[in-house]
Amino acid sequence: MKATLAALGCGAILVIVSCSMAWTTSTAPLLEGVGGPSSEVSVTGAQLVPAANAAGWVALAGILAVIATRSWGRTAVGVILVLAGVVIVVSTIGARGSTIWWCAAAFGGALTCGSGVVVAWRGRAWPGLSRRYEAPGSDSAAPSRARSPWDAIDHGHDPTTDDEPA
Repeated sequence: MKATLAALGCGAILVIVSCSMAWTTSTAPLLEGVGGPSSEVSVTGAQLVPAANAAGWVALAGILAVIATRSWGRTAVGVILVLAGVVIVVSTIGARGSTIWWCAAAFGGALTCGSGVVVAWRGRAWPGLSRRYEAPGSDSAAPSRARSPWDAIDHGHDPTTDDEPA
């Protein structure tokens, strides 16, 4: 579980960071048809492939979703992570820039997709957030005897004494 979440976190952060970097740079003249000054324009990965950037944030949120869910909910989160990874890989390969950052984003998408497969396949067996604090074999979080003093008060008994009500 820890290794899968670490890989998911690394993939998501790699996608988010690489999408914030400049993927391509071009030079444009300030005046058309004149050989004078020019301006350099940089395009980030988030501007070039906004779907990959958004899917990176989905993958980052998926870490908390994996921790917070159990059973079939965790399987659904795994499927969503696989889809997010596929979106990242396909969109970044389709928009190859002139720098290496698109490769980093594609690798992060592959990590996200692989982590999603592991979560969907094995995640149901992992411990959940609240299951960790439950006693083995108990179905309810609150013991039944915690209510008995309140029930005694409701019936007119003093729970601090052994005397019967008058």
